[in-house]
Amino acid sequence: MRGFLIMMFSILAIPCLTQEINKDYTVSWIGNSFSGALKWVQQDIEDIYVMQDGTVYTILFWDEGGGEITAYKNGDILGIADHTHGWGYNGGSSIAVNSKYLYFGQVVGNEGGNLVELDTWPPKGFNWFGISRRLLSDIKKPAPFPGGKGGNKGDTLKGAFLPINEVPETTNTSIAGIYATDTHIYVSCPYDSTIRIYNAESMEPITSWSMERPGRLWIDSEGKLWVIQKGDKDNPSKILRFSTDGKLLPQQIVLSKEVEPTDICIDSRNRIFVSDTGLNQQVLIYSNIKSSPELSETFGIKGGIYSGNPGEFKDLKFRDPAGVGVDKAGNIYVANKFGTTGGSTVLESYTDKGKLNWRLFGLHFIDCADIDPTSPNETDVYTREDHFVIDYDNPIGKQWTYKGYTVDRFKYPEDPRIHIWSGGGQIKWIKGKKFLVINTMHMESYLQVYRFDSSKGSETTIPSVLFVSGHQNREGWPPHQPENGEWIWRDSNGNGSFDPDEYVSNGDKNSPGTWGIYIDDDGNLWQATVTEGIRKFPLQGLDTYGNPIWDYKTMQTLPMPEPFTEIRRIQYDAKDDVMYLGGWTVDHPYDNHNWKELGQVVIRYDNWSTDKREIRYQLLTPWDTKNEVVTMSMSVAGDYLFLGETFKGGNIHVYNKDSGEHVLDMTTSSEIGRIGWVDIPYGYHARKRANGEYLIFVEDDWKSKVLMYRWDPEVKK
Repeated sequence: MRGFLIMMFSILAIPCLTQEINKDYTVSWIGNSFSGALKWVQQDIEDIYVMQDGTVYTILFWDEGGGEITAYKNGDILGIADHTHGWGYNGGSSIAVNSKYLYFGQVVGNEGGNLVELDTWPPKGFNWFGISRRLLSDIKKPAPFPGGKGGNKGDTLKGAFLPINEVPETTNTSIAGIYATDTHIYVSCPYDSTIRIYNAESMEPITSWSMERPGRLWIDSEGKLWVIQKGDKDNPSKILRFSTDGKLLPQQIVLSKEVEPTDICIDSRNRIFVSDTGLNQQVLIYSNIKSSPELSETFGIKGGIYSGNPGEFKDLKFRDPAGVGVDKAGNIYVANKFGTTGGSTVLESYTDKGKLNWRLFGLHFIDCADIDPTSPNETDVYTREDHFVIDYDNPIGKQWTYKGYTVDRFKYPEDPRIHIWSGGGQIKWIKGKKFLVINTMHMESYLQVYRFDSSKGSETTIPSVLFVSGHQNREGWPPHQPENGEWIWRDSNGNGSFDPDEYVSNGDKNSPGTWGIYIDDDGNLWQATVTEGIRKFPLQGLDTYGNPIWDYKTMQTLPMPEPFTEIRRIQYDAKDDVMYLGGWTVDHPYDNHNWKELGQVVIRYDNWSTDKREIRYQLLTPWDTKNEVVTMSMSVAGDYLFLGETFKGGNIHVYNKDSGEHVLDMTTSSEIGRIGWVDIPYGYHARKRANGEYLIFVEDDWKSKVLMYRWDPEVKK
C-alpha cells in the first residue's frame, strides 16, 4: 500500500479566515410554476376533467407533496383534495364531476397488512380499486353514501369510498375511466374487462357489460357512451359507442396503427377529441359522430416535441398528452407528460385557434441540475431530461425559461432514461465535447453518458455510454447484454442503440456496491465502492462518433484509503491532484439511520496520485440523528466545499475547501418553505460562475422543482 502522511485537523482548531465573506444569498427555483410553499403543480398528471367554466380537475396516482387531486383555473390553483396520500389511500388515474360531486378513481391498500379495519382497508395481501366521492363545493370534504368505506380509523374520510375490485396487491390495474352525470356514473374497469354503471347519488350498481381493454369514456348529447378500447399486438385501438344497456352501436372509430389514445372528451359542437400519445403527439378531432364519425382536423403540431427542431419546446408541441378537455367557450386543455421514469407535467390551455391562454409546469421528480459553463453568461441549465435558459436579472421564480426536452423515445427507444430510475444531470466537457452525465438514486454502478445531437437546433441527447453493475431484468432491455456480471456499453456505431458487439464485460461478477461516481475534468471516471476501495477508469480518448472510451482492461483498483472503512461519495480535482471523499471511519462507524447518506466524515487528500499523499483535513459532517440532521451530498466548486442534508432538504453547509473552516449555512426562504427529503446521492450540485458567483442546485421532489441558490462570497462595497 502506498504510504502517505496524515495531517488531521479538527474544524474547531482551525483559525478563522482573515478574508471577509459576504454571507448574503438568494434562493430561487426552476421547473415549477409555483414556489411550493402554498402551491405547486403536480409532478405527473394522468387525467383531467374540464368543466364548462374552464375549471380543470386533475389526478395522478402519486404526488410526493400529496396533491394527487388538484383543481386549476385560469393558470392558478384553486385547491387540493387531500386524503389521497397516506393511511393506505392513494390517488388514481381517472376523474370526473357532475353538478354536486367530484368522483375519482382511487387505490386503497393496507401498508403490508399493518392497517386493519374491515370497513376502512382491504384485507392483508389485497388492494381495493374503486371510486371516491367528494363534495364539489369543497373537494376536501367527503360525500358519504350507504356502505361507503373509510373513516373508522386513521386519517381517512368517512364512508365516501366505493370498492369496485378487490385484487391481489401485486396486481397492476386501475379504474381506467369515469364519467358522471347528475344521475349516473359510468366506470371503465380493465381488471375484469367491464363497463359498469352506478347511481350517482346512492352509488348502487345499475348494470354492467363486458368489454375488452376498456379505457377512458364520455357520454354524448344523445346519452350514448363512447369508450376507448386500447389496442394490442393483434388489434388497433378503437373508440366504441354503446347504448346505456350495453348494446354496441355502429358508430365506431377505428384508429390507425400509430395512434395510442389516452383520453377522450366531447365538446358542445358534438365533436370527439382524442389525445394521442403515439407517433403524431396530437389531439385528434372527429365530427359527424352520431352518424358516420370522421377525422375532421387535428390540434397541435404533428410529431409534437419531436417535430421541427427535435426537443425544442414551443406552443402546440405536445409530449405524450395524457388528458384533453374543452370548455364552453371552446378553449382546449391538454395535460402533457414530460418525463420518462420520473414524473413531469405541462398543463396547457389554448383557444380553439391555437393561441396559448396559459401554461403551468411541474417538471421535476428526483432530479437536480447543472449549468453549461461555456454557454453565454452561463445561462444554459440542464437536468436529467430538460434544458432551461436562465435570466439572472429576473425576479426570483421567474428566472427560468423552458428551452428543450432532451429525450427522443421514438428515435432512441433504448435510451436508459426510459428504462431505469435516473437522478440528476451534470454537464461534462471531455476532449472539447459536451456530455450530459446522469447518475441514479440507488446503490448501483449505473452511470449514463449522453452526447448532444450536432444537428442545428436539436435539443436531443443521444445515448453514448452506460456503466451497469450487473445483468438487467427489465423486459428485454437492454438487448444483447451479457448474461452475468458488470458491463460497459458504448455506442460504437453511433446509432444510439444497444447492439451486440458494443458491450465490454468484466467477467461474471457484479460490480461492488457503489454510492460515489464522478468524472473529473480530464475525463477519467472514478468509482468509490462502499467497502472495496476506489476504481479509476482512465479516459482512453473519444471514438469516431465522439463517445468517451473507458475499459476494464485499463481500470486501476486502489485500496481503501485510511482511515475510511466505507466510502460513499467521491470528487477528484485533476488540476490540483486533490481528492475529496465522504463516508465512514473506524472512529465514526456506519450509522444505519438512512441507508444512502454521505456518512459522517469528509476528508481532503492532497497529492493524491503521488507517494506524498497527505490528509489536509478531516471534517465531521452535520449529523444529529435525534433531530434528523443527516448529510446526503457533497459538492466542491471554486474555493468552497458544500455539504447538503437529507431530511431537512435545502440546508447547505459551506466550508473553505483549503482550510476546512466553516463559512456559513444556507436554508430555504419563506417564499419556498420546507422542501422534501433529498433522495439522490448527488442531490446538491455547486458551480462557480465566471463572475465569482456560486450556484448551488438542490433536488426538491416534494414540490416538483429544483432549487437554485445564488451566493457571491465577495463583499460588495
